Amino acid sequence: MTISDYRTALVTGASSGIGEATVRALCAQGLETVALARRRDRLEGLADDTGCRILDLDLCDTAALYQALEGLEIDVLVNNAGVGPGTGQLLLAEPEDIDVTNATNVGGVLHATKALLPGMVARQRGHVLVVSSIAGIHPTGAVAYGGSKAAAHLICQNLRLELQGSGVRVTEICPGRVMSGFFEANLPNEEAIREASTGFTLMQPEDIAEAVVYAIAAPWRVNVACIELQATEQATGGVQIAPVAEVEEGVRWRD
Repeated sequence: MTISDYRTALVTGASSGIGEATVRALCAQGLETVALARRRDRLEGLADDTGCRILDLDLCDTAALYQALEGLEIDVLVNNAGVGPGTGQLLLAEPEDIDVTNATNVGGVLHATKALLPGMVARQRGHVLVVSSIAGIHPTGAVAYGGSKAAAHLICQNLRLELQGSGVRVTEICPGRVMSGFFEANLPNEEAIREASTGFTLMQPEDIAEAVVYAIAAPWRVNVACIELQATEQATGGVQIAPVAEVEEGVRWRD
């Protein structure tokens, strides 16, 4: 089963960034692609450019999501929609930021997959992809966001176990920093945006879209389980040790 065996695809979070690039890439491969996002004006422009179909709805509106996806025959689901207002410290996070992060990054993946998976299994043809993050497999200091992406990581691993023998493949894409609208949408101020998006050459949304195409184009006998992508000048790992003064201050506020 390769990309030529698939006819249809659906991409969430498709109005900009990685989602938009993925819609363009899949349409270029000849797949009838549905672009799902909240911003109808952006989706209409994308449809004019690519010929994709559009669904404008909020992924967190679970009832509307199931209603919109009911009866759709989708071979390739790209769970791309994600938010990151919880990228900062948990101590400083607003409760609503935690809720929307989990509702989108975890609930959105589960519900969109649940809605389309029965048809894939019945047809014995399908591919579920999740655009996660390196924050889900490496500690980055983002408790709420990283935790939601770690949940997505284990969702993929467990889903592969559940679907073995069904003909449905599961792939997780874990990018590092990408030059997209993510920073503007989720960081608190211009200084934070500048710090996150400068200093080295970031990946582009098209780089991640190419990884999606690579995974679904693999021979039928191959399930590309996980792809981790980072900018050439970015690396994870290492050890951080707080200065003694910070440790002592931390101990004091816990008293």
